[in-house]
Amino acid sequence: MQKQLNHEHFGHAVMPQATHDEQAMEDHFLAMRAWTNRNVDPLDRRLLDEIIVPEAEAATGKKPTSSAQVRKSLEAHPLHQYWLTLSLHYQDRIWRSIDGSIARQYDELAEKVEQQTSAPVGSLTLDPDLEIPRYIGAFDHHRMPGSYTVDTAEDDFRAGALYDRFSSTYLRNMNGGWKNDGRGHTLASHMKDFYPEFEPKRILDLGCSIGQSTVAIASAYPDAEIQAIDLGAPMLRYGHARAESMGVPIHFSQQNAECTNFADGSFDLVTSSAMFHETSAKGMRAIMRECHRLLRPGGIMCHVEVPPRHEHLSLWDQMRCDFESHYNNEPFMTSLARTDWVEVAEKAGFERDKVLVGYRKGVPALKADRSDFFTEGHPEGRTLLGSWYACSAEKT
Repeated sequence: MQKQLNHEHFGHAVMPQATHDEQAMEDHFLAMRAWTNRNVDPLDRRLLDEIIVPEAEAATGKKPTSSAQVRKSLEAHPLHQYWLTLSLHYQDRIWRSIDGSIARQYDELAEKVEQQTSAPVGSLTLDPDLEIPRYIGAFDHHRMPGSYTVDTAEDDFRAGALYDRFSSTYLRNMNGGWKNDGRGHTLASHMKDFYPEFEPKRILDLGCSIGQSTVAIASAYPDAEIQAIDLGAPMLRYGHARAESMGVPIHFSQQNAECTNFADGSFDLVTSSAMFHETSAKGMRAIMRECHRLLRPGGIMCHVEVPPRHEHLSLWDQMRCDFESHYNNEPFMTSLARTDWVEVAEKAGFERDKVLVGYRKGVPALKADRSDFFTEGHPEGRTLLGSWYACSAEKT
């Protein structure tokens, strides 16, 4: 009989469980991912550096500096096509395996969700009339079946359960283990490092998803009231149950971060974790303005994001970032990698000299260490994993 791992193993009580065969399938495709990264990535990098770039330089007389200048030639080569096929295949197969596992145990999970939310310490408020922005509703982000907002049943939580199991499986030990809360701890560490005396009473987490980072932020500021918003009702239902099972009082509500229903100056700290790379450029600028509106004078916004910055990347790493936009249903990642965050924050109302941007080494627990902050990319060259891009600003 398959051993059911306990609450302590996953950190909460509503994580979908895998049978022996389901776990074996997950592990198989994770091993395929590791094999691809270890064996095919270096070959693809050599293909670009030793064949594609010299050919481009010979044709134009100039060495290419942007992935856009070589993408067409690279994508025409069979080796790169092989790399693309593998990269998409193992990810899609993990999604499919976990989705089937959740369908098998959906009724059991529904009982757990109901049990955990029967006597809540937090709250959940949904808006069935909320208009979902196209930049969310039109894409299956990360090729996730149905993405974040699709309800498949009454009081549905499938998307949240799917996202929780996949993100924790796919990143495994690279973002805080099964809780997948490393981004939240990294954000809190940034706050404790640069604003050590700051003690917010009210915190708003934007684009909270299922609250993985929200719970970590709450643990860093245990006396604060925590509000968390997202567009996806099934994500919020699951996130509410997840937080309740951990005993963390979070007030979840379904809202658009571009225009919330909170009053002006009603928060001390406004945060987000890996939200903007799934937001259009127009949406990002509206959200930044909303952050400024929501903060009281002296309040702080703090965002952590996927780290690639094109000015700090090799051509192949630029291409790897572009892969997310062109093939992995993350259409805004490439444009975000070229965005001037300081300029966006300044235009949103923040004073330029109050805006701080740079990379923050990812941590699995609170660690306010200035040596973990740097401005030119990860010191070990880990541009896609190992660090997060941080932007914080104080409202004057």
